[in-house]
Amino acid sequence: MRVGINISDLEYDRMRSYAEAAEEHGLDSVWIGETWGWEAFTILGELAQLTDEVTLGTGIVPVYTRSPALLGQAAATVAEATDDRFVMGLGTSGPAVIENWHGADFDRPIGRTAETISVIENVLSGETVSHDGDDFQLDGFRFRADRATGDVPIYVGAIGPSNVRMSGAVADGWMPIFVPRPRIAALYEEFVDSAASRDRDPDDLTVSVNTVAAISEDGQAARDAVRHHIAFYVGAMGEFYHRTLSDAGFEENADAIRDAWHSDGPGAAAETVSDDVIAETAIAGTPDEAHDQLQAFADSPADEIVLFFPRSADGDLMASTIEHLGAY
Repeated sequence: MRVGINISDLEYDRMRSYAEAAEEHGLDSVWIGETWGWEAFTILGELAQLTDEVTLGTGIVPVYTRSPALLGQAAATVAEATDDRFVMGLGTSGPAVIENWHGADFDRPIGRTAETISVIENVLSGETVSHDGDDFQLDGFRFRADRATGDVPIYVGAIGPSNVRMSGAVADGWMPIFVPRPRIAALYEEFVDSAASRDRDPDDLTVSVNTVAAISEDGQAARDAVRHHIAFYVGAMGEFYHRTLSDAGFEENADAIRDAWHSDGPGAAAETVSDDVIAETAIAGTPDEAHDQLQAFADSPADEIVLFFPRSADGDLMASTIEHLGAY
């Protein structure tokens, strides 16, 4: 199982240094996403110059914030800058971010993602882009640079069954984000079935699990940092993560986290995150504990695992996590 890190929205210089550290310690990939912080493709351009071998990816950029053609141009540009060590990770984000930060309508998320992938693939082909869809009608232009590349894998961040099936039908990979392992196994059946229904070999597609990691000799401190991270996503980031945790058999804990977040605040919500949720969802604890958890993901459908730092992690905890991930 390949191992990577997601360094989204860290301090700017720290993102650069951790990308270099990831390559130094033998990790396989480094990912940048977009929320309401740094813009991803500018950073990836810098990281392309600072690294030589590690795969770089967007994890994720929303399909609502750029036109599909511009996403195709961006993919071709970073692929050129990295000599084809680039993966495009796409997703919808959520209504709160898309509507209240970007001022766009959160309409037809599954259909829009599928159309966006189709347009990106057309751009990367170097042929004239012709697309007649529900969201986009395009014709008459082709990517004008000397080099277009079709060698950019496109993954989709998806946690709902319909979105997972769309990923299996049209994408090169599926990125479950903060999904407990039992739920990953169930959703993988949807992914495989959808791929097979389109005569696609699931073995040619990638399952790139995204979750949170904190590894330290002080295992309790690492688990507590992860506890706060999970509480934020379940309590503050809408229904998606609450529903995913509930569907994995943790409905009572999901309800308790959300209720505590809204009634008593983040600290109280974090205290309600159970050890069982952490064990099934995250990589957290001592190096030995983390190794066992990584192996459990390796025994799942995961081809790779991409790990976020907890929102509350300090520099020592992040550096320790990178070092120990490299030793896996």
